[in-house]
Amino acid sequence: MPPQVWQSACCPWWCVRHAVRLGASALAGLFLDFDISSTMSGVALFATFIIHWTAYIGIYKYKLAKNRDAIYNFLNNDQDFPYRNLPVLASSTSLEYKETITADNIYFQKLEVLCKEQHIYTDCTLNREKIAEKLGISAGYVSQIVNTITGDNFAHYINQFRVEAVKNMMSDPEYDNYNLLTMGLESGFTSKTTFYNAFKKVTGQTPNEYKNANK
Repeated sequence: MPPQVWQSACCPWWCVRHAVRLGASALAGLFLDFDISSTMSGVALFATFIIHWTAYIGIYKYKLAKNRDAIYNFLNNDQDFPYRNLPVLASSTSLEYKETITADNIYFQKLEVLCKEQHIYTDCTLNREKIAEKLGISAGYVSQIVNTITGDNFAHYINQFRVEAVKNMMSDPEYDNYNLLTMGLESGFTSKTTFYNAFKKVTGQTPNEYKNANK
């Protein structure tokens, strides 16, 4: 046992005081002709207690020291934990959505109404969060239902309505004085680049090519 641990295992002061008192009683009995047999029995019993108590404290302190060293070594060593290589389980939420979402999904039907009847796509700041707020669902679920049912992402889904609106303007005499960019901005596109890119992605033609081909 390490010396510093053994030193910390010394008996409490109250044990010493009781030992002194019992020793004094024994001496008094010896010199004053008292019957000290009972006193000596008490001294022996108390001495046994002190020995066991000291041994117990010493062993306890020693175990604490060993545990402390073990913990220190554990925290300061780069050990490989067996659970580091455990496979990560995929979230079942998205799988559940994909299994249950169909074209008659109530939220998708509401989204279709917002686009086809209320023309919400003309809002150039429209995003998933705004749609989610109107439908009372999360933005992630908006993307989930659009992707699952249409196979497109949210931006492309909305841009298809905008492109269709531009095509309708091209064939409507009321908009003959509108140039193509103005039509695109009126339909919800934020710039010429996004308008032209989205239009070609949907139709396979640029706005000019489409207009010339459908005069």
